[in-house]
Amino acid sequence: MITPAATVNAETLKDEAIEWLIRLSAENCTAADRRNFDRWIQQSTAHQAAYTEIARRMNWLEHIAQTDTASRSEALRYRPDKQKTAVQRWAMLATAASILLILGVATFSSDGWYGSNTRYSVARGGSETVTLADGSNLEMNTDTEVNVRINRWQRSVEVVKGEVFFRVAHNAERPFVVSAGAGRTIDTGTEFDVYRQPQQVVVAVQEGSVRVEAKQNRELVASQTVAYDQNGDFIALPPKFSIGNITAWRRGKLIFDNRRLQDVLAEIGRYHNVQLHLADPKLAGNKVSGTFFIERLEGNLATIANSLNLTVQHSRNGGIVLAKR
Repeated sequence: MITPAATVNAETLKDEAIEWLIRLSAENCTAADRRNFDRWIQQSTAHQAAYTEIARRMNWLEHIAQTDTASRSEALRYRPDKQKTAVQRWAMLATAASILLILGVATFSSDGWYGSNTRYSVARGGSETVTLADGSNLEMNTDTEVNVRINRWQRSVEVVKGEVFFRVAHNAERPFVVSAGAGRTIDTGTEFDVYRQPQQVVVAVQEGSVRVEAKQNRELVASQTVAYDQNGDFIALPPKFSIGNITAWRRGKLIFDNRRLQDVLAEIGRYHNVQLHLADPKLAGNKVSGTFFIERLEGNLATIANSLNLTVQHSRNGGIVLAKR
């Protein structure tokens, strides 16, 4: 798992990625340069995403440069057809990268017509905060993946899996749209949480207001939550499903208020590389209440087992089973 460095502006990372691409393409690139690059790209997933995006655009530019148009073919008739050497190719790439650096603001920046399209992900047990070019923050929870697209006309995020707490920079002319499953959440500047689960998506607003669009539309204000299923139908949430409980993960905690044991184990299991099971399916409906620290897996399970008169057993395959005493 990569430990994220301090949050860096996305545009700054793009500039650094372009500089690294130029440096690595240079004929005089040294072993020390490559070691420094390895350290830079391992700082966070944001660094990796920025470099991957710039490299992808460079491939696009090279493809355009080599496209065999009619006018280009006519022009090439009057000059010898020479095979490019490796040095010539890297020189072309470095020149194209320089052009990309110059034209980036007009074309590939968050204010350009093409904009930026970036993927961010966090491994199980990790978390990371990304600052987008527009000033919005994405605080990603464990085992989360998102695709971000920002250009002159739109700001959009697709939650592929997992959970994200959004702190959106206000911009009435460019609404912030979060798609997840069969619905989407539209906002211009507020704070809210989107949790995409296998069977449902939960949206909870901490500050401001949003519009949730699925098969029907709902307006949410601070402290309100809503959920919709895989078909886009709104569904009921358990009682006392508060914004404070939903976002407790941001403080390193999990808070359950009369939740089913099966659901509690599923939530705890999101943060650990171990399978949690019940020896008897009939135990699934037992109710659990309390505050638990995410990192204290064994302590959490012991507390739950003691409250429900269960035992905690470690299986040979590395899993953990809760069973009747």
